[in-house]
Amino acid sequence: YKRIDFLLPGMIGFSLIGASVFGVAFLFFNLRETLVLKRMYASPVKKAYIVLGESLSRVIYQLSTVIVLILIGKYFYDFTLANGFITFVELIVISIAALIVFMGFGFIMSSVAKNQNVIPIYANLFMFPQYFLSGTFFPKSALPEGLQAIIKYLPLTAVNDAMRNVSFEGVSLFSCWKELCILAVWGIIVYIIAGKTFKWE
Repeated sequence: YKRIDFLLPGMIGFSLIGASVFGVAFLFFNLRETLVLKRMYASPVKKAYIVLGESLSRVIYQLSTVIVLILIGKYFYDFTLANGFITFVELIVISIAALIVFMGFGFIMSSVAKNQNVIPIYANLFMFPQYFLSGTFFPKSALPEGLQAIIKYLPLTAVNDAMRNVSFEGVSLFSCWKELCILAVWGIIVYIIAGKTFKWE
């Protein structure tokens, strides 16, 4: 690895988890607190479309940030894109999967939070351990072996590992099936919980 080849995927993962959790949690809490969600619920628009529309806007916005990070890394710091444009597209696909999973945690936090002051507490309890355990800023190999066996199942670890494998090692998305399966399992669990806890008012 060049230093940028290790750091940039971690920075992308850092950006994805922070923006997704905080963005969704604060957005839907504010919509609920101001009774906007309640009015949306009473509208003839299908409820799934309301949530999907707000979520899609977040995905598009955050993907633009990912694209900028990759382009700056490539053209200013010589970030490795092993297979060129194909690798770029694969990184975007991983980012979309990560955003979907991380937004689920934001939905849960927006529903269980009693006020805005506790949202950062809940969010940081979820995110901070992953910042330091998931290979975001330094290799996981620096951690005790027993801990490594556990942290590989964290969602941010799966995102970081998949991005580094795709960008630097040049493997395909299909070769990252373990990491994608971990994300899929987290996604299923998170959205089952979010579906049971989500409140319109």
